Amino acid sequence: MPLNGKPILQHIIEFYLGKQFREFVLCAGFRAEAIRDFIASQRFPATIDIADAGEDASILRRLYDVRDRWGARAMVTYGDTFIDIDPMHMLAEHVRHQAAATITVADIRSPFGIVQVDADEKVLTFDEKPVFPYYIGHLVMERRVVEELDDRVLALPDGAGLIQLFHRLITRRQLGAYKHTGLQITFNTPTEREVAEQALIKFFTEREDDDTLERSADPGHRR
Repeated sequence: MPLNGKPILQHIIEFYLGKQFREFVLCAGFRAEAIRDFIASQRFPATIDIADAGEDASILRRLYDVRDRWGARAMVTYGDTFIDIDPMHMLAEHVRHQAAATITVADIRSPFGIVQVDADEKVLTFDEKPVFPYYIGHLVMERRVVEELDDRVLALPDGAGLIQLFHRLITRRQLGAYKHTGLQITFNTPTEREVAEQALIKFFTEREDDDTLERSADPGHRR
C-alpha cells in the first residue's frame, strides 16, 4: 500500500539510512515473497536480510529466530509504523538506564470518554477524551532478552507473548520508556491512510524547508 508514492517499509528503511544505519533484518511472515521481491528491486546502500518465520509466527518468535544476527542489542520497529525518532539518543538513554528493553511511548488523546464504575454499577469518574502514554510499536532490546525466551512464551499468539515479556520485565524493573513527541504514523483503514499521507507530506516538506534554511545560513555554502 503506497504512502506518498512509496511503501511505508521503504519510508522506514530510508529514514534509518539517513540516520547512518546500514544493517537491517526484515522479520517477514505475511506476504514475505512480496517483501523479498520489493527489496530485490531496490538498491539500498545497506545489508538487508529477510527472515521468513511463517505467517503464524509471533513477534517474539520472529525476533528469536534471528537472534544470531543481533549485536549486543537491536532496534526493533514495526513494518507498518513510521516514527520520526532520534534513534541514537534513544539508544544512549537505553544504555544509560541499563534497561533490558526500552519501549517508545507517545501521549495520545483517547477518542472516548473513560468511565470508572463501582460494584453497584454507579459511575465513579468520567474523564472526557483523556491523554494517555501509549506504546507506539518501536523498541530497543538486549539480545539476552530473546535468548532467555522459552518455548511456552514463543508459542503464544501474536502480541500475547510480547505483553507477557513486558510484564516480566516490569516486575524486574528492567523495562524502560522513551518519550516521543514527534511524528508517528500507523494506518489500518483507507481513511487513516489518507490522513497519514498528508501528515507524511507535511513532515518531508518541513524537513526540506529546514535543510534549505540551514544551507542558507551556512557562510561556506555556495548557491
